[in-house]
Amino acid sequence: MASSGDIRTTITRAFAATIVDPRSGESSASSVASSGWQPISSAPLPDVGDVVDGTYRLVRVLGTGNFGRVYVAERLDVPEHQVALKILRRAHFAGRNVERELVMLATVGHPNVVQLKDHGGTPDYVWLTMPVYQGQTLEERLERGPLGFHEAHEIFVPIARGLEALHAAGLRHQDIKPENIYLARFGGRLHPILLDLGVAVEKDATFVACTALFAAPEQLVAFTGVAGTIPLTERMDCYCLGATLLLSVVGPEHFPGWEANTRDEIAETHQRRAEDPLDALAIPEIEGPARIALEENLKLWMALDPNDRPSMARMAEQLEVLREPEREAEREEERAKERARKQLQRTRMAGAAAVFAIFALVTYGYGRRETLLLASQLENARAQGQERFGDLEDCTATYGLARRDLAACAQERAQERLDHQQRLTSLAEAGGESCEAAIAEKLYGQEQKHRGALGALDAELRAEILACEGERARTVSELTAEHDALVAERSELELIAEQRGLELDALAKKHDLCMADRATCLLEKVSPGGTKAPVEPTPSVEAPPPPPSAAPSAPRPPPPPEAPTSAPPPPVPGE
Repeated sequence: MASSGDIRTTITRAFAATIVDPRSGESSASSVASSGWQPISSAPLPDVGDVVDGTYRLVRVLGTGNFGRVYVAERLDVPEHQVALKILRRAHFAGRNVERELVMLATVGHPNVVQLKDHGGTPDYVWLTMPVYQGQTLEERLERGPLGFHEAHEIFVPIARGLEALHAAGLRHQDIKPENIYLARFGGRLHPILLDLGVAVEKDATFVACTALFAAPEQLVAFTGVAGTIPLTERMDCYCLGATLLLSVVGPEHFPGWEANTRDEIAETHQRRAEDPLDALAIPEIEGPARIALEENLKLWMALDPNDRPSMARMAEQLEVLREPEREAEREEERAKERARKQLQRTRMAGAAAVFAIFALVTYGYGRRETLLLASQLENARAQGQERFGDLEDCTATYGLARRDLAACAQERAQERLDHQQRLTSLAEAGGESCEAAIAEKLYGQEQKHRGALGALDAELRAEILACEGERARTVSELTAEHDALVAERSELELIAEQRGLELDALAKKHDLCMADRATCLLEKVSPGGTKAPVEPTPSVEAPPPPPSAAPSAPRPPPPPEAPTSAPPPPVPGE
C-alpha cells in the first residue's frame, strides 16, 4: 500500500475481477489490474455561468472535493429557487449502476440525511441537487476543540438514525468523517445532516471508497486488490462512525492514527483501536463506570471483524452511553444526599441513646439510693450526659449549617439554571445561533460591496489606462505625420536650393562671358594703328529653364552695353 497524501481524503476503487461491462459482457479485470486505480476523465466539467441539463445555471462555487465540485445553482425558470448542485466525474462510478443508486438515495427521505432533489448525467459527469443549508461542518466545529458528551450525543445519535434509514434502503455510505457531517441550524436548534452521498453504493456492491484515517479494516484490505478477503457490508459504516466519534471527543492528540503518514500505519492502529481506544490521558474528567462503558462500546464499534460490530439501529441505542457521564454525576449527587441523610439519622440515634442512658442512670440512682459512690457515678454520668448533649447540639448546629448551605447551593443552582434558560430563550427569540449566520451574511455582503467597489476602481483605472494609451497613440501618430511633412518639406527645399545653385553657376558663367566681351571691346577701341581688331561674335548663353516645381527665377540682368562701332578713320592727306 503506497504512501500518499490520501490519508485524510476520499479514495475509491472497484474490484477488477468482479466488474463487468453490461454492454459488452466482458470483465474489465485486465485494465483495472494494470492501473490499480480507476481512470479519471480529463474532460472539463461545467463551471460558474454554465447551464446544466438546460435547467440549472451555476452561480458560484460552494465547495470543492476530490471528485468534483458543489455549486450554488438556480433554476432558469424560477431563479429564486436555489439548490446545491454537485458534479462528479462519471469515471468514478466505474462498475456501478449510477442511476439505480441515485433513485435509491432519493427514496431514503430521512431528515438527517441530505435530501436528493434532482439528478442526471452526461457521458462525462453525473450531477445531483440538494438543499442549501446554513451552518458548519463537524470538521469546522472541531477546530475549536473536542465535543462535550452532551453535544456529541445531540450530533451522533441523529446521524446514526440517518444511517439506519440509509441501510434500510439497501445502501451503505462508506465515507463517514467530520467533513461529511453538517451541523445545520433551524430556528436556532442543532440539526445534524449526513452529507456526500456521491460514493454511497448498494450494500453488497464491490465498489469501495473511504478516507483511510477513518476507514474500517476491510475497506483498506479492498485497496490491496484482493477481492472477497473480507466481505464489504454496511457494517463498515459502524466503524467509520465510531472512529469519527472517538476523534470528536478526545481530540487529535489522543486519537489513534492521527500521526500516521501511510495507510500501512493506519492499518496498524486498527489493532489499538479495537483493544485500547481510550488514551489514559484522554478526557480525565470521565472516570469509573462511565469511562469503562464508553471504552467497551468503542471497542465494539471498531471491532476488527465486521460481524462483531452491531447494526446501525443497535449502535444508535448504544450511543446512549454518551449520556452516562451526565447520569453518573446525577447518581453521585444522589449518593451524596443519601450519605448526608444517613449521617443525620445516625446522629439523631446517638443523641437519643445518650439521653436514654442518662435517664436510666438517674432513675437507677434515685431509686436505689445506695451509696455516695452511686451518687458520684450518677454525677459522672450526668457530666458525661451534658458533654454528649453538647456534642449533640454541636452536631445539630453543624447539620443545620450544612442544610442551610445545601439549600443555598440548590437555590443558587436553580437560579443559574433559570438564568441560563432565560438566556437560551432570549437567544432563541433573537435567532440564537442564527445570529452568527446573520453576522456572516452581513460580513459577506460587506465583502461583496468592497469587492464591487474595488472592481469599479479597477475598471476606472483600466479605462484611464486605455485613454492614456489612445492619447499616446494619437500623439505619436501626429508627431510622426508632422515629422514626415517636415522631412518632405526639407527634401523639397534641398531640391530648390540645388536648382538655385545651378542657376547661380549659369549666371556666373554668363557674367564671365559678358566681362570677356567688354574687355575685348575695350581692347579694340584702344588698339594701335587705328586698326580695328576683329571682334568675334559673342555666343549667346542662355540659362537653363527652371524646373516646373521651382520658384520663378529672378529677372535676367540686362546685357552690358556693347561698344559703339567705330567710324572709318578720316583719309590721310596725300593718299
